[in-house]
Amino acid sequence: MQQVKHDKEQEQLQYLHQLEINKAENELVALRNEKLQVEVDFKNSELATNAMHLVQKSEMIARIRTELNQLMKAIDNDKAQAEIRKMVKVLGEDEKMDKDWEHFSHHFDKVHSDFVVVLKEKFPSITPNELKLSAYLRMNLSTKEIAQLMNISVRGVEISRYRLRKKLGISSDVNLFDFLISIKGGNNQSGNMSY
Repeated sequence: MQQVKHDKEQEQLQYLHQLEINKAENELVALRNEKLQVEVDFKNSELATNAMHLVQKSEMIARIRTELNQLMKAIDNDKAQAEIRKMVKVLGEDEKMDKDWEHFSHHFDKVHSDFVVVLKEKFPSITPNELKLSAYLRMNLSTKEIAQLMNISVRGVEISRYRLRKKLGISSDVNLFDFLISIKGGNNQSGNMSY
């Protein structure tokens, strides 16, 4: 009788001990998840900062080009006009923008579970500009911000968005942002980014 009572007490202690272990493990998992969420939030913030920096840089370059073009019209000196034309051409080159895009794309994919990679796999005919547009739309950037980043007009963004819908086979009753958010890669950590 004493042995049975002792065994039951041991069993109960073991059960309570297991509950404590489970509770500790759950707390550890919660802490890990919280840490991961903080990391994702930090990456999202970093990504938004980079995107906004690109928008501001594009705006500044566009302003400088406009002012140089106006200056060129006001100058009668052919040599000076030729030099200004060279500067405008240099400002128009997008080689640096492509490097910025590669850097941005790399960080974007880290935060958004290889979104660009998965989009390319699912839609092999997608163009580099459509990939950029998709990434910016997924970030929930405004049409004006996208226009500045892609160096096109607001109307150009709207046309590109329409063409992207057709290429992705999305009907007009499906929200493009929601569709792009639903595309997920392997290590699904992505979330809705609203800037």
